[in-house]
Formats: sequence, C-alpha cells, structure tokens
Amino acid sequence: MNRAFLYNLSANFTTFVLMMIMSVCLTPYIVHTLGVEAFGLILLTQNMMNYLSVITASLSAVVVRFFSVAAHKGEMEKAQSCLASYFVSSVLLSIILFIPCLLLSKHLIKWLHVPLPLAHDTQIAFILGGLLFMLNFVMSGIGAAPFYANKLYVSSAGQTVQMFCRALSIVLLFTFTTPNIWHIPFAAIIGSLAAMGFGIYYFKKLIPWFSFKWRYVSLSSCLALVRSGVWHSFEQMGILLFLQIDLLMSNLLIGAEATGQYAAILQFPLLLRTLAGTLAVVFAPTITKFYSNQDEEGLIQYAANAIKWSGLFVAFPAALLGGLAGPLMFLWLGPVFEELKWLLMIHAAYLCMTLMFLPLTYVPAAFNRFKIPAVVTLILGAANVLLAYGLTQMFQLGLYGIASAGALVLMIKNIVFLPLYTSKITKQKCWIFYKHTIVPFSGVLFIWSICVGIQMIYQVTSWWELFCIGGICFILYMGYLYQFAGTKQERVHLVCKVKQAVADRVVSR
Repeated sequence: MNRAFLYNLSANFTTFVLMMIMSVCLTPYIVHTLGVEAFGLILLTQNMMNYLSVITASLSAVVVRFFSVAAHKGEMEKAQSCLASYFVSSVLLSIILFIPCLLLSKHLIKWLHVPLPLAHDTQIAFILGGLLFMLNFVMSGIGAAPFYANKLYVSSAGQTVQMFCRALSIVLLFTFTTPNIWHIPFAAIIGSLAAMGFGIYYFKKLIPWFSFKWRYVSLSSCLALVRSGVWHSFEQMGILLFLQIDLLMSNLLIGAEATGQYAAILQFPLLLRTLAGTLAVVFAPTITKFYSNQDEEGLIQYAANAIKWSGLFVAFPAALLGGLAGPLMFLWLGPVFEELKWLLMIHAAYLCMTLMFLPLTYVPAAFNRFKIPAVVTLILGAANVLLAYGLTQMFQLGLYGIASAGALVLMIKNIVFLPLYTSKITKQKCWIFYKHTIVPFSGVLFIWSICVGIQMIYQVTSWWELFCIGGICFILYMGYLYQFAGTKQERVHLVCKVKQAVADRVVSR
C-alpha cells in the first residue's frame, strides 16, 4: 500500500468515525426534541429529494471519470472542456429542476401521511432540501480535482467541515429559536456552503492548470457526458428503488409513526453503507489509473484485494451492530425501540455480506460499461418495490417485510450480479472475486458469535458494559486479522516493521 492510499484510507475512516459520533449523538437529540414522527418526515423529505438524482446522475456520475482519464492521458484541453461544460450544465439544470420542487411542495401533504401541525414545516423542509440537493449537484464537479490527484483525504476534510458546521447550526437553532423540522435542511445548507468554500480553495491548489474559460464550454462535451451517463441515470433509478424507497413505502403503507421508528433504525445501516462507500472510493482512483494505463492484470489483482480489505473493515462494525442490537437500541433510544432490534439484525446480516463488493462498482465505470448494470439494477429495484409491497400488505410483515425485501434484492445485485459481470468484462474466471470473501465473512461470524455468547451469560445494562464488550471484541478481531488476513510472509514483515519502529524510537530518546 502506497502513501497516498494510506492517507486516503485514514482520512476516510476518520471522517466516518466523526460521522458516526455525530449521528449517534444527534439522532436521539432530534428525536426527543421534535418527536419520532417529525424525525421520520425529515429523512423522508431528504430521500424524496434524492429521487432527482435520476436526472442529474447522467452528468455528475461520469464527469469525474471522463476528466481523470483525459488528464491521465495528457489530454488537458479535453479534460478542461469536460469540467467546464459540467459546471455550466449543472448550474442551468439546477435552476430548471428547482421549479418543480416548488410546485411539488404544495402537493406533498396530500400524498403523504403528515400530521397537520407539521404540514407547513414539512413543506419548507422540502424546499430547502431542494436547494441543498442542487448545491451538492454543482459541488460534484469540484470533487474531480482530489479524485484525479488521488488525494481523497481533501474530500474527507471537506466532509468533516460540512458535518461540524451542520451539527453546530442544528444545536444553535434548536437552542436559540423554537425547534422546527426545516432547521435540519437549513443547517445542512450552511454546512454545504462551508464545504464548498473549502473545496474551491483546494480545487485551485490541486489542479492549478485548470482555468474556466467559455471557449472550453462545448455542447459536444455536454452530450458526451449525457450519452455516457444516461445508463447511469437508469442505474440510479434502480438504486433509489431498493435503497431509498424504504421510508416512502413505510409512510404510505404503514404510517408516520412507523416511518419515524424505521428512520431511527436506519441510522446505523446508513453509517455502515457510508463506511463501505468511503472505503470503496479510496480504491477508485487507482482502478481508473490501471485502466488508463491499460494494465488489466494489475487492475484485477488490485480489485480482488480491495474486496478483501473492504470486507475486513466493514466486518467488525457490522458484526457488533448485529450481535449487540438489543442492548444498543435499549440504551440509545430507550425501551420502546428495543423490540425493533430484529430489524437492525436483518440489516447488519445482509450488509456485512454485500458491502464488501462495493469496490467492484468502479471497474465497469472505468471500462465505461454502464448499460447492463443499469438495466439489472432497474429491474431489481422494481422487484424490491413489488416484493416489499407483497410482504407488507399480503403477509402483514410490516417493517420487517420492507427490510427483508431490500436485503434479498441487494444480495442478488452485489453478491451475484456484480462479481460475475466484472469477471466477464475483464475476461476472468467467474469465481475469481469470491475467494477473497471467505476471511471477511468468517470474521463476521467470529465477532457476532462472541457478542451473542456474552449476552447469554451476562445482561448488558449500561454504556460502559457495551463499550467493554466492544473493546474485547476489537482485541480478538485484531488477533484474527493478524492470523488470517495476510500471508505468513506479510505477518513476518509486519513484525519486523514494528520492531524497527520501536528500536528507532528508543534510539531517538
């Protein structure tokens, strides 16, 4: 692992830890301040705004790839044209899309289960969510600079700035004004503006050779982005149907209170997905560079190792989440939520198996293969909606039906389709990526079993006891990693490195 990779990995993991701490602290704070129904509506309006990404994905998803490949090949004018065209297109499209947001906000209350006292605030939150989405859409182009330079720790630092500003704004608004639903998206806008300023500063430092000029803006570049991204838009539609449809279906099929409960439960699965996403994106620049240099053998080996290490990082928190779901829900949100621990276990069980394959999503992107993944994802997304409706309405499984449907569909996509399709386009044997999943999956079973075993002989009743169990599991997991994650040669090399570092420290003293 080179220095850039370690910097990116450390920064992304640090950002995730900060995000987890803030989410753990802010979620009960918001729930107890605004109420469980209001909290559900906050996340629901945010998810509904994400549906607009079906339109914007055709640009934002491919601009980083096109810019990086062109720049790595030395085609600087083409790279500048790609990025300049994106900035102009994203601003114009944002303005156009904001008009439907204003119109939809008037009809939002008629479509959803919204308590009357929360109706006006929900409409304002929806409009502010539209502004936030458009702002983040334009900011996607700024992310091309750290991706190209393989300095993703800059993006992580920007996310940290965004999180701190958002959290501080929420606390200040709730403290000095009457708490409202729309305070949450308003605070997020403040955080995004701070992150935008940070991003623009480093954008200029990382690619000083880029300068926005109108002569670089070209209709042909815009059309090239749209043509390559149109299939990604279909894929995004499918992703929304099986990752961000849960809250909408729970609201329409069950009610506002169930939506609030499910929104609270989803905080930890969302954190797990964020962790996996931040880990996966660390591998993306190198995968793109291998493709640009036409080194397919290096790309395959790198992607296979990415699955193993991504799985090992996700395995530990996923196993803790599932194994300690009961005491965690009791201590975090109170006794009322403890009975929903099985929902958390369902999410932890399928996420620990599916998230390790996320680095592979960047391989078809590097090969500019968007069509088949888009069609498959869209079909599976539609299947998720139908299955969730059937399990919820016909079999009366409620929230468990929605969670089970999402679990089944995501396993088919990530465990079956993604590795097989990646092996096909890279002309490899179909099982080449599966053999790297054994060690991470065994680690999950190891830690989950320890958590269950401890609870069978001891009842966890405090945060201190919960943290102690987590610490014990972490020590055991480190031993597991040392024994099984690497080869014997790698373990010997690691011990030598540690001894050398200790010796150098003693000499320096």
